Amino acid sequence: MSMQVMQVVHGDVLEKAWKLYSRSFDELRHLAVQRHVMYDDEFDAVMADSRVDKYLLWGDDGELRGVGTMTNQLESMTLISPDYFAHRWPERYAAGLVFYIGFVGVDPDSHGTGAFSEIVRAMTEPVAALEGVAILDVCSHNKNRLHLTRAIRWLASSWAPAVEMTDLDAQTYVAYDFTLAG
Repeated sequence: MSMQVMQVVHGDVLEKAWKLYSRSFDELRHLAVQRHVMYDDEFDAVMADSRVDKYLLWGDDGELRGVGTMTNQLESMTLISPDYFAHRWPERYAAGLVFYIGFVGVDPDSHGTGAFSEIVRAMTEPVAALEGVAILDVCSHNKNRLHLTRAIRWLASSWAPAVEMTDLDAQTYVAYDFTLAG
C-alpha cells in the first residue's frame, strides 16, 4: 500500500474517493442521530479546500483503499468551534499544533488488511512528532460497539512515545415519546 497526501482532489480521484467514502460511512446514515455522512456537494467542497490535507491510501493493485482528511486550520471545518480549541490549548493553537481529523474511511473490502492502521499512522505520526493534538469526532456506535477510540489510541501508542486520550465533549439526543399506551 502507498499513501498520497494531496491539498486538492478532483477528477477521477475525486469520484473514487466519493465512492469509497459513501461505502465506508453508509451504515452511519441510520446509526447516528447527528448526520455523520456528508452530502456529495459537501464532500466535493472539502476535497477542493486546500486548507485540508487529504490522505489517500492506494492498494498495490492501484485501487483506492482508504481516504481521510485533516487540518490545523480549524476555521475550515464548519461544524466545530475553533474558539473552543484556542481556549483549551492556547499555545498549541497559536502554533498551529491543533489538528482536526474530519474523517477516516476504509473501503469495506479492505477491512482487516491493515489499511486503517496505515491511514491512521500517516495522519497521526506527524502530529505526535510535533507534540501536537489530534481531534476526531466519533459517534457512540463507533465508540461503544467498534471501540474505535481505543483502537486509534492503541495504534498510535505503537509509534508515538506518549499518547493520552481524553473525551472532550458529548452531545446527547433525548426523545420524549408521547405515544399513548393502549
